[in-house]
Amino acid sequence: MTPMAALSTPLRLLRGSLAALASAALLAPGSANAGGTRTWTISDQAEFDKGDTTGAAIESSGRVTVGFSPARGEVPGTTAFSCLSTKSGALIGTADAATIQRVVPGKRKRAGKEERKGKGKGKAEDSADDDAPRLVVEQVAKLDGVVVSAMVELPGGDIVAATLPGGKLVRVDKKGKVTPFATLEVEQVWALLVHGGRLVAATGPKGEVWSLSLAGKDPKVLLDVDEKDVLALASVGKELVAGVAPQAKLYRVTDKAEGEMLFDFAGDEVRALATTKTGLVAAVNTFADRKLSSLDALTKTLERTSLVGQAPAGSLDGERMIQASGKIYHVDLGPKRDLDRALEATWETWLDRDKQYFSSLLALDEVGTVLVSTSDDAKIYRVRGPRDVATVADLEERQATALCTGPKGEVIAAAAHGAAVYELGAAPAKKATYTSDVLDTSQPAAFGSIRLRGNGPLSLRARSGPTAEPDKRWTDWKNIALTRESAAWRGNLAALPHRRFLQIEVVLGAPEAELREVEAFYAPENLAPMITRVAVDRPGIDEGETDPKVTISWKVDARDDDDLVYDVRVRPEGTGEDAWIGLNPEGELVTKRELKWDISTVPDGVYEVEVVASDEPTNGTGKARKDELISPPFVVDRQRPAISTPTVSGNVVKAVATDASGHIHDVSYAIDGGPMRAASAADGLYDSGSESFEVTLPSDLGKGSHRVVLRARDGFGNTTSVAVIVKR
Repeated sequence: MTPMAALSTPLRLLRGSLAALASAALLAPGSANAGGTRTWTISDQAEFDKGDTTGAAIESSGRVTVGFSPARGEVPGTTAFSCLSTKSGALIGTADAATIQRVVPGKRKRAGKEERKGKGKGKAEDSADDDAPRLVVEQVAKLDGVVVSAMVELPGGDIVAATLPGGKLVRVDKKGKVTPFATLEVEQVWALLVHGGRLVAATGPKGEVWSLSLAGKDPKVLLDVDEKDVLALASVGKELVAGVAPQAKLYRVTDKAEGEMLFDFAGDEVRALATTKTGLVAAVNTFADRKLSSLDALTKTLERTSLVGQAPAGSLDGERMIQASGKIYHVDLGPKRDLDRALEATWETWLDRDKQYFSSLLALDEVGTVLVSTSDDAKIYRVRGPRDVATVADLEERQATALCTGPKGEVIAAAAHGAAVYELGAAPAKKATYTSDVLDTSQPAAFGSIRLRGNGPLSLRARSGPTAEPDKRWTDWKNIALTRESAAWRGNLAALPHRRFLQIEVVLGAPEAELREVEAFYAPENLAPMITRVAVDRPGIDEGETDPKVTISWKVDARDDDDLVYDVRVRPEGTGEDAWIGLNPEGELVTKRELKWDISTVPDGVYEVEVVASDEPTNGTGKARKDELISPPFVVDRQRPAISTPTVSGNVVKAVATDASGHIHDVSYAIDGGPMRAASAADGLYDSGSESFEVTLPSDLGKGSHRVVLRARDGFGNTTSVAVIVKR
């Protein structure tokens, strides 16, 4: 194979504006139009990246183009777990059967559809790369243990490999002969590195980094931290850094066992590290379940959401619920790779994916091009900064586990479930297939037109069904005729049965074809809104006159997120339907969920309010649905209370406050224009419609005439006042 450094088209595939294989998906239901019509739109890289493609590329601009087909090779076991670049070919460490396999440089074979039958992630039956070359893989050595967790090449060409369970290291020579190398007092070895003329091992579960001579002698602990596992190692010039779990911290290895913490990421593990000419890249994962384990889950099931994460939720053959997220961070260390900058410089987020976690990093060049492999859907991204992300591979298996390069610079990817190895960009694809993610319309929906913006030739198929995962209850794929309209291709999905879920497939039929945007129209069955509460809130009672306006408020569930309008009306309790009086200002429909009602001219009595909610703005008058709810009865009382003629006996003023339709809330008094002060009820409580009260005047009140104002308020805030002259 031509060295990658000399490739032109494959170089653009992995380092430029194109990508090898890509994933594609549709955005969740988007904007709603009048008449209940909604649109389903894809327009950028992140949106396209939610589904699957074959033989395609998703550029950072969001364009899906025809790219390259990777060469694929089968490896034994359930998982191709680790990957190592060597001069004689890339080596793959497997799980289930702990073996080392070599990708044989320069050898290819052809295979048809039967070789792939029953494999993959449910992509379209007619893959675009069925005729792509296959890699030749041969076994180098079989090792004791369950997993080849890490490998490193010694200066002489021999390989040191670590297996799980246990801390056993073995040497494998060029002929595949296996001999003991060393045994560390650990349970897991997660990474190996040659640094400073010694072999360095990242281990668990005691959070240690070990150092040995290149002959496997003189073992000693370089780093011993509180975290359980050291998962990643990287050389930054003459210095060594380590990423740990279950707290995502980055340490510098120093002459002290505790090292120096360089950065504490918001996450659960630093899974992988890579260096560029002036920077450091870290893959950080976060898991919903923080009860992390490593050895038991790995050795018993080999079905993992992470090396140190929880077992995956759900079956691998059914719907997967990945409770994880991953981020790729980069820090600029400057031209001299000053590691102190990792303490103070900004760590930029280059890539952020939900329901994914990252498993491996590979720096393609010192400029800053890095490949990232993912756990779910086996995707591989090319990142070169926060705004330059492309999907360069979308493998058939469920997980992409490791990345390395071959002897001529070709990129090699290992995969799991089932175990395989890929050479990216091995051959140009003749066409590309894009299969969307499944759209959930929330209710059985009618489907309408669909537009594909791009350059042809393009062809389209679609299907609908009642379940989130396509199964035998779904319709067969139906070919959708396309007609050219200006810069778009238009088709119609109306013939599909009305179902809740929809999926489409687009084939880019020539190397020059590209897909830039998808826009599909649909209308879910309309759900009526549901009003759950109508309340009438009286103004609070405070000093001064009560506000004559009351607030009518309501709670409503749109249920299908339609825009709603409201009609509010009132009637005296016990009257008929023809007694309703509208309260909407100037007859217009209300859009907020409350309304102020001025009751200053409303006769006293008991009333009830009805609120009618309609989804007319979204669905139109012909298909709008309504719901109505009547409030509990409430009282309108604008009648002021009364105060009887006060009597004065010495320093005491007595009177009776009465209210015909409610209760007396409080009585207060003021002397000679002074502040109002509370008067006490004769029985100690203001709790009825008739309350006797008395006011005791101050003993130091001066001689002469004094004006005492008495004020009573009822429970609705209505007030009345009387004045009495007291002579001393």
